[in-house]
Amino acid sequence: MDVHEELSKLLYSSFPAEFPQTSRSDIIRLWSLELQWFNPNDSFLVLSHLINMNWIIESDDYLHPNSDVFPTPPVLGWKPILRDILDSSKYVKKNTPIQNIPNKVLIKPDIDIPHNSMNESKINEVKTNLLIRYVSKKSGLTNQEVVRRSRRKCKALGPVTLWLCVSLLAREQGLDMEKIIEILEK
Repeated sequence: MDVHEELSKLLYSSFPAEFPQTSRSDIIRLWSLELQWFNPNDSFLVLSHLINMNWIIESDDYLHPNSDVFPTPPVLGWKPILRDILDSSKYVKKNTPIQNIPNKVLIKPDIDIPHNSMNESKINEVKTNLLIRYVSKKSGLTNQEVVRRSRRKCKALGPVTLWLCVSLLAREQGLDMEKIIEILEK
């Protein structure tokens, strides 16, 4: 398998579209504790290597993927291979045009999605972001921590939406659920 493709899958899994920036400690925790891909030392080693090789950019104490890399979603059960990642070379931009590649959503061509549902998914994304900010503000957790905990709930519950898991987290934090419902009904 192409190392470039492997790393784009790793970046897709590590930097969600809702929050494309994260801290070193959050990435190391994600890789070692939540996804259990590497032990903490190897996670640190992989992160340092990817920063040195220009796959991940560090600025203002936050990390984000190189903007020239198009992260691709991995298949179910995919796991990065440590030696392949550590053998990767410095990122070199490919000469393929990226204007035709969608930014966030890959749609299978055999599925016919009406225009309304595309607008609906954008609306749901905006509502989810509003909900995340509200829960963060009222609970005292950072936005990233709200997303992290909510993603863990999604992983544990199976096929549920992120907004539902954020709502469950709000309930756990003792927040006013009427306000949560109000945000979701806007």
